[in-house]
Amino acid sequence: MKPVKVDGSASGRRIALVTGGTDGIGKAIALVLAKAGVDVIIIGSIGEKGTAVANELQAASGDCHVEFLQADLSLMSNVDALAAQVSARWPRLHYLVLCAGVMCGRYTRTAEGIETNFALNYLSRFALTEALLPCLVASGDSDDVSRILVIGGAAQNGKIQYEDVNLTKRFGILRVVSQFCEANDEFVLELSRRIAAAHSSSHVTVTGLKVGVVRTGIRRQFPLWMKLLVPLLDPFLSRSPKQIAASALHLLLGPKFEGETGALFLHIKHFKRLQPGRHTSDPAQGQKLWDFSRRLIAQARTVNANCVPCTNC
Repeated sequence: MKPVKVDGSASGRRIALVTGGTDGIGKAIALVLAKAGVDVIIIGSIGEKGTAVANELQAASGDCHVEFLQADLSLMSNVDALAAQVSARWPRLHYLVLCAGVMCGRYTRTAEGIETNFALNYLSRFALTEALLPCLVASGDSDDVSRILVIGGAAQNGKIQYEDVNLTKRFGILRVVSQFCEANDEFVLELSRRIAAAHSSSHVTVTGLKVGVVRTGIRRQFPLWMKLLVPLLDPFLSRSPKQIAASALHLLLGPKFEGETGALFLHIKHFKRLQPGRHTSDPAQGQKLWDFSRRLIAQARTVNANCVPCTNC
């Protein structure tokens, strides 16, 4: 793929927000965006690390501005606070990259009572996108659409356990991954339908990039069997964050994908378009997930602020 460059002049500066932008795939995406002339806001949960990464990316990108905002996005209250801060400072947002993720191999719930993997890997993305959508709508036009990119796992055609989304009765990492991957895929398709219906004159697109084995720090949180198995796959399937970022860059900035929306792509060995299954693409399932997500977030927001947080990963 040829490199993409956008106008980085002082007038009309483009702005991207990248969650999980202090490490792994998110950091790699933030870097390629900055090098392409986009000002970047990176989100991470560790203050000192985030500041250091912002300085690193700033130095590597030239004249573009990189800023770090600290937020633990596993909590919906923090998502709300971040969205309010971003909306106030950047009322026009051109790119939203949802990359923050975790892989807790043991059962934990957040202080708001939601299983940790589902809270961070899916629900926070729903909440943040819904809150920041007006900023994306405000910046998009016919010549330069705003783009949302959801980075997810490679699992396909999974099942969302609506009757027990916290997996309290039968927790297992494969069920965890299957659930949040399916939720992300259905979210991409349903969000695209809703944007088209509610904002017929807007120019906002949403796509999903599903990735396979990638060499990142998320492996530190794998259960033991995955820590032993996954490295064995590296010589055959593993890709670097830089390789994934190259695919992400073209979905975000490439003219070929300017009007592409409601589409899923897969990067395991190579980058390719993915045809979602019948269940995943069913609008009724998208509606069900949307309503369920709103209810779950509303419940999280009403949790007693003084409750004692559960053990984190």
